[in-house]
Order: sequence, then structure tokens, then C-alpha cells
Amino acid sequence: MAEITIGLCTSGSRLKVAACAGGRVFQAQKKVYNQERVLFTLLKRELKKAGTELRAVNVVCAARGPGRFTGIRISLTLAGALKALAGAKVYTATLFEIMALQAFETAQFRAWAAKNPAGRLAVLLHAFKDEYFCQFFKARGRIPRPEGEPVWLKEGEIKELLAGAGVIYAAGDSEEAPEIYSLVPQGTAVAPRAVSKIIPAYIIKAARAYGSRTLKPLYLKPAKYEMENKK
Repeated sequence: MAEITIGLCTSGSRLKVAACAGGRVFQAQKKVYNQERVLFTLLKRELKKAGTELRAVNVVCAARGPGRFTGIRISLTLAGALKALAGAKVYTATLFEIMALQAFETAQFRAWAAKNPAGRLAVLLHAFKDEYFCQFFKARGRIPRPEGEPVWLKEGEIKELLAGAGVIYAAGDSEEAPEIYSLVPQGTAVAPRAVSKIIPAYIIKAARAYGSRTLKPLYLKPAKYEMENKK
């Protein structure tokens, strides 16, 4: 049976979908609030370009967060439904993993890593107002691997974290937060604009590369909240 794969991300302000069949990938995105209203229309359009249809899908790759509570559930609910009703295989990845892999595979990053073998990759995402997510990755091996858990910090706190993180290469989602690279210390190497956003095709690539099969959403809480609840 031919493998027909779709990629889904409903975590941010833009709905992102990808369809892969016969080695060809078609992708699209649309900035919309009620993403569930246009998800199937956009998905069917990309599947049609790939010469197939939704009922033929047998692999689903989905971003599982972090992001909007209701948004994350749209992708994961569809993935779960196709798994239960059609026997589709499901793979998931976090936005951190997707962003890390995108940056990791650029020529710019490889050149930086060759000069900074002990350096780390820092993935930055906007959380809420003046608050941001950050997760560090080891920049070696076949794919970048998470180094510790992601954190949710206020602007000043995350600047302090990055300033003390040693030699880093930053990959931030500037599509969602144009100011994202202002968080890093001056002179820090940053990812090219082309990969400073979630690329729909990489939802599939990252989910397959990391191989996670969980449908559990990644919901993060501010560090202040975590500290208060440990008292």
C-alpha cells in the first residue's frame, strides 16, 4: 500500500498543513482564528494536488504543542480519529523539535557548528504577551536532541537565561513574534529567516525523525506558577 502522509499544526495563529504522496510534498498555511472551520478544505486541496484524498491517508504527523489549548487539540483530535477509524499510523513532534530540525539542516548552522562543536541550539517561541518559551538542544548527531525540559519565562528572565547559556545558535519563530531575536545577546548566531517559522513539510519530517507516537499535548506552565506550586 502506498504511503499517504499528512502533516498538521494548529498550535499558533496560522493553520499549517502538508500532504506527502509518492515522495512529493505539498504544503499550505492560512492565518485564521477558527482553524477547525477551514482545516478540511485546506487539507483536501493539498491532498488533491498530491493526487490523492483524505480517505487514503495512512500516516498522520501532528505538532503537539506548545500553543493554544484549543488549537493543539484540533490536530491531535483528527490524528486520533484517523488512527481509530482508519488505522492510520500517528507520529508527533513538539514545535521545539520542528524548529530545531529546520535550523539544524541548514548550511548556515552546519558551518556554525563546525566552528563551535560544544555550542548549543536554543529554540525560542512566543508564549503570551511578554513571555516566551525556550528549549536547548544538543547540536550533534543525526538530529538535534533536547537538553533538559522547555521553560516558560518573562522577557527579562529569558534574556538572562540566554546570556548565561554559553555559545548558542538561536532558532526562533519570528513569523509569530517578529521581535523574537531581540531576546538573544548581541552577536549571537541566529537561524535564517526562511526557517524562522514552522514549515509545514517539516511537521512530517520532524515527527518521523523523532518517532514519537504519543497523542499527549505539550502544555507548559510559567516558571513562576511551577515555583509557587512547589512551596
